[in-house]
Amino acid sequence: MGGIFHFAAAALATIFTMVDPFGLVPMYLAAVSATPAAARRKIPRKAAIIAGIVVLGTGVAGREVLHLLGISLPAFSISGGALLFLVALDMIFGRITGARETAQERNEAALAADPSVFPIAFPMIAGPGSILTVILLVELAKGEPVKLAIIVLALALAIVTCYLTMSFAERLMRLAGQTGMHVLTRLLGVVLAALAIQFVLNGITGYLHPELLPAI
Repeated sequence: MGGIFHFAAAALATIFTMVDPFGLVPMYLAAVSATPAAARRKIPRKAAIIAGIVVLGTGVAGREVLHLLGISLPAFSISGGALLFLVALDMIFGRITGARETAQERNEAALAADPSVFPIAFPMIAGPGSILTVILLVELAKGEPVKLAIIVLALALAIVTCYLTMSFAERLMRLAGQTGMHVLTRLLGVVLAALAIQFVLNGITGYLHPELLPAI
């Protein structure tokens, strides 16, 4: 029971931190700045649904790709943890991370008529970092139905939170301001950094002692 609870807590923290619903607010407002108010009301729901499908679908398919390529869980845990740590550093130091959106994608987004799919659903929410996180968690679940259900629920909670923060983005910005959003993102970055290091340590442990490979 303790293992399930531990996995649930780690899965929720990792997915929620990587998706970063509150850090999404200023980028969302920038993406919809040229969209008419009438059309803007439909964007959060559409973007959230598409992002959830993309992350979950690629996360499940990614696990099969790993097995097809013969990539072991320890190897992926180490590499995934290292990449997530780089994302965490960008969050902590307030840099725009390419795991969410590149400069070229931001330029293309300015010309997009409907920003719900691009750049909001992908890559702002369903970016490479979010997809990598779900693939890693699905691999760590080892096909156990309870753990897979936990991942789906954790992802659903993160996506619903994204929907709510986008729906009330203007109010949140007035309430917390740009500085408040940046502070919250930095705090989440610290949590993500610690989780990323744990993934690396687990990968090393699993490689040296496969019988002691932890659940997460």
